[in-house]
Amino acid sequence: MMDAADPSKFTQPGVSTRGEWTALLEDLLQGIVHASNNRFTALMSLAQLAELDGGSTDDGTMMRQELARLHEVVSWVGALIAPPAQAEALELHAVLNVALAMHALHPRMRSIGCTLEREGDIPPVRTRRAALLRLLLLLVDAATRAGDASHEKAVVVRLSADGDTVRLAVFARAPVSPDAAALAPSCGCTLEAREGQWVLELPSLAALRRSERVETTRSPGADA
Repeated sequence: MMDAADPSKFTQPGVSTRGEWTALLEDLLQGIVHASNNRFTALMSLAQLAELDGGSTDDGTMMRQELARLHEVVSWVGALIAPPAQAEALELHAVLNVALAMHALHPRMRSIGCTLEREGDIPPVRTRRAALLRLLLLLVDAATRAGDASHEKAVVVRLSADGDTVRLAVFARAPVSPDAAALAPSCGCTLEAREGQWVLELPSLAALRRSERVETTRSPGADA
């Protein structure tokens, strides 16, 4: 069984990416533990207040909100260590939002914000969710580190679509993360540096399906 915490398992033989991902994973898990402890503390405080005053509708609402936040944060642990399942149809925007929310808990990168810009309707794609999440986290982390080094306190991520291509641009004047570049083929995408941006491109789900239909009609025995 593949080691879900090791992105080198997603890459071609001879390409090792364990070091960078392992370091980032440790930081993210540290941030998640801290956020979980905050949620537990809030819940304990609300429970104590409810015992003192008999509880109220507001107390119940706040406790449900804290429980929802706690559930979300804890679920991120599973997302980080999930095995690399088969490719699936998904919304890149949703996975990107999870990656940005996760990285916002990074214990040493909280001072650098990430701004997400979305241009128009973004069609769904088909890729491996766990691999894509790791790739996005590596990109965001590398961009925030580059921003920290240059004293730029914001990272801009732009999501757009051009015909059958879904495009993600991360604005950072630094070399593309080697680990992210090595992981990109496992997601079925390309990743390259273009004029101060890291540009990730994926074919849309509709484009993949059209290509598969063409391949099916061309395959031997298709007309049998």
